[in-house]
Amino acid sequence: MDIAQLRDFVTVIDSGSFTRAASLLFVSQPAVSQRMKQLESELGVRLVQRGPRGVVPTPAGRTLYRDAQQLLRRFDQIAEDVTKEPHVIRGPVAVGLPTAVAVHLAPALFSWTKRHYPGVHLRLFESMSGYIQELLTVGRMDLAVLYRDDAEPRPAETPLYSEELYLVGRSDAEEPPQGVQDAGTSAASADTAACGDVRLADMLRVPLVAPGSRSNLRVLIDRVFTERGAVPTIAADVESLGTMVRIVESGEACALLPLSSVEALRSTPDLTVRRVVDPVIERHIAVCTASDHYEPRDAVSVVRHGIVQVTTRLAERGAWPGIRLVDRTEPRAGRP
Repeated sequence: MDIAQLRDFVTVIDSGSFTRAASLLFVSQPAVSQRMKQLESELGVRLVQRGPRGVVPTPAGRTLYRDAQQLLRRFDQIAEDVTKEPHVIRGPVAVGLPTAVAVHLAPALFSWTKRHYPGVHLRLFESMSGYIQELLTVGRMDLAVLYRDDAEPRPAETPLYSEELYLVGRSDAEEPPQGVQDAGTSAASADTAACGDVRLADMLRVPLVAPGSRSNLRVLIDRVFTERGAVPTIAADVESLGTMVRIVESGEACALLPLSSVEALRSTPDLTVRRVVDPVIERHIAVCTASDHYEPRDAVSVVRHGIVQVTTRLAERGAWPGIRLVDRTEPRAGRP
């Protein structure tokens, strides 16, 4: 097995078709098929199979795909690392950001990187958190900002901040959902949004829009309700943060969201934002590297540092409402 075979294999999986892969590799389709058969013969396992949507990896193929992504990126970086100017950090860095994070972090991170490390080429990818996790797992991302249910230290992760969830709905709806008709003050700002509370027990019949089951937000919501012996009333699975906010603004459903998302995406002041209590629903956010087996290359390390710096500055300026920074004055157990 050599690097060319790995490139061919990754191209086949990314394109989902031997024919499309052949076009990208500038060879014939039979040649690509033969190369895949040769690679499978060398490894002694089946790597690809035809599915309803084209060529897909087998379980062994998924493992190879994940590791091949990391190896190819590292291989491509070797020549640049050897030939680059001394003390100049450059190269591409792929960063995955959940939408709720991207609306605040992405523009500021771009400016920070351009100012401090102009040789670093950012590749910013925004999506729902579950998909970002998958991309990091298979090696498509160098860094990803991910949600965690607890603040326990983990390898290859740098904690950033924590945030609480709020029940968000229309304050002027003609028939507000039961359980939130007395929700209180309109959330015209972060200060007014934090004025009132709502208990989980009062939300059991409130129709909610939430992401699908792959999302950390949905997993967290389901778990908290289950721990109280209840089931959330999910009116629709919505895989877009912006669409969730638009539906909430229509007055037909509510959502459980962090304050920062509401403040960044809403287009009307007629929203009531109530802090959820009994229990408080909290999640933790960390920036994660693709592997805990080795230190990331210099470009990845400086971007990770930039994410921490930018997040801290935005929070300290009050430009990222609702987040609580990690206390970095004391050492964290399990971390150097």
